[in-house]
Amino acid sequence: MKASRYNRIFQSSSGAWLAFNSWSTALAELDAKSLEFVQALLADPNGTPVDDDDKRAMREALIDAHFLVEDEVDELGELQADLVRDRYRTDQLCLTIAPTLDCNFRCDYCYEEHLKVHMSTRVQDALLDFVRAQARRLDHVAVTWYGGEPLLPKAYPVVQRLSRELQALTKENGVTYSAEIVTNGFFLERARMEELASLGVNRVQVTLDGPRQSHDARRHLIGGRGTYDRILANLVECIDLASFQVRINVDRRNAMSTLEVLEDLVRAGIGDKLRVYLAQVTEEGAACGNIQEFCYSREEFARTEVELYRAAAERKLPLARYPFRIAGAFCIADRINGWVVSPTGSLFKCWHDVTLSPQKSVGSLLDPQQPWQKVNEDRWLQWNPLVRSGCRSCGVAPLCHGGCPVEAMAHPESDRGSCEPFKFHLEPLLELRHLHGEVASGAVPARDVSCR
Repeated sequence: MKASRYNRIFQSSSGAWLAFNSWSTALAELDAKSLEFVQALLADPNGTPVDDDDKRAMREALIDAHFLVEDEVDELGELQADLVRDRYRTDQLCLTIAPTLDCNFRCDYCYEEHLKVHMSTRVQDALLDFVRAQARRLDHVAVTWYGGEPLLPKAYPVVQRLSRELQALTKENGVTYSAEIVTNGFFLERARMEELASLGVNRVQVTLDGPRQSHDARRHLIGGRGTYDRILANLVECIDLASFQVRINVDRRNAMSTLEVLEDLVRAGIGDKLRVYLAQVTEEGAACGNIQEFCYSREEFARTEVELYRAAAERKLPLARYPFRIAGAFCIADRINGWVVSPTGSLFKCWHDVTLSPQKSVGSLLDPQQPWQKVNEDRWLQWNPLVRSGCRSCGVAPLCHGGCPVEAMAHPESDRGSCEPFKFHLEPLLELRHLHGEVASGAVPARDVSCR
């Protein structure tokens, strides 16, 4: 036996000794007697005496939780195998579909161009043919409705028609189907959500960058009118119809008022009925150059997250994060059968590319793949975080897998990928989990991906 490369044993600020493994995400508190034995066993697994029932039970628990692994286990190899196995799955089809690039909001940090383009019937038919051609080998089709704003009056008929057709197509071929929607929430009245639920949409992401004053300054209608109250009212109306997630985009302007959003959700009676997660506003966005001074660095954002998680836990508000292991590819961008479908029928790998030049595309529903599109696709599939020394030596690599591929590939000179915040705030998060239990455990936040 040998100690896992992903073990971490540390003393928390409360004085407790905690042991964590980032492959299994097992967390344990060690008393003084256990600490001495565990440290000795991990330092010398084959030479440390295991001479009573308690020690034998502890050794078995360490094996079960991946703190101890067999000598022949190559943990880096396992990580690489998980990534490759998931990346090249062809029994799942992951589609992010943008029926329009238009939007009724004008968020100051948005990277999209809000082009008034909508998906034609011709493109819809080609998309259905694309799915139909694969249906016999598929086990599951996962759709994310995206945009622009997919609930705009000119976009929603596309969602309706394609949803019904995809439901029928998958049922006919014995394929399971699931759908989620990323929406600004402005048009999400109960009648609309009831229909979406009938169309297979069981997960919804809505953004609130509140409190009201902050949100309305950032996420307002084209004419400048605020949207906070209407979105919150829609959430209250629809909360029982799907699994809801509220995303809060965080920069220096609204970070310290984040908990006020949570208080609003609690007062509205839905704080315990949805998931809330924080998302960093980054400088890569097309509009964020105008607000660059307000954007946190990755390390600064991690520190801010911890402050907010700690304050939320102390006040028993629904905001928390617990480290989770990525089972394979980071997102649909580095999956062979993951596609972002633009309204024009161009196929992309990353959500951020869909509003940019067609030169970023990897194919088209309407035309054969061109040589330059294959070059683009190959670039995504060649991405391997474990060729970078920083990722190979990282103790939280199973929680990250190199992070966002598009951000990582934008910096080929770096010795690491695009590090997830876990890299910088793991121990404080584990302390919160230990101190506050379920209050700090939270649900795993979706990271803007389907097929997860």
